[in-house]
Amino acid sequence: MKPEQIVAILRGIEPAGCIEQVACLRDHGITTIEITTNSPQWESSLARVASVFGDAITLGAGTVLTAQQVTACRAAGAQFILTPNLDARVVEAAQQQGLRVCAGVFSSSEIFRACELGVDVLKIFPASALPLNFPQMIKGPLSKAVPFSAVGGVDVTNAAAYLAHYDSVGIGSSLYKPGQTAAVTAQRCQQLLHRGE
Repeated sequence: MKPEQIVAILRGIEPAGCIEQVACLRDHGITTIEITTNSPQWESSLARVASVFGDAITLGAGTVLTAQQVTACRAAGAQFILTPNLDARVVEAAQQQGLRVCAGVFSSSEIFRACELGVDVLKIFPASALPLNFPQMIKGPLSKAVPFSAVGGVDVTNAAAYLAHYDSVGIGSSLYKPGQTAAVTAQRCQQLLHRGE
């Protein structure tokens, strides 16, 4: 698999460890990074990572639930947001502030509504609750091509299977768990990327 198809979800990361972890991911070619808003001092982590890595990575804020959080994400340096659900107010707030949107959807109704709202990526969540080939089933009626990302139940052992049908995958706890060392993250990156060969 290609590292650029992977979104590394750093849920629970703290500011003290964020630079080392992101550097490790970047060294393995994984440059799309998500720091979730339910992490300790997430705004500080976003700001630190944005300051150190700049355009060398694509930095997103995850678990964005409100328009107020969108504003905070933008101020901290996020380039895009990810949501677990479809909320038009959040989508529109992000678009107004120049942020790309990866919106959480599950049903066909949500998918079509998200397309009407002009989201950039359809985040199928939780992807593990649907057939692997779900994107192929739903793409036919869509009027334009929109990238699909699988999140929820995707891990280092099954990511390659999802990428046979999805444009990207988001991987959380099987890649990074709060408090783990960068050495462990490196091992998991190698396991993930090796499986995709």
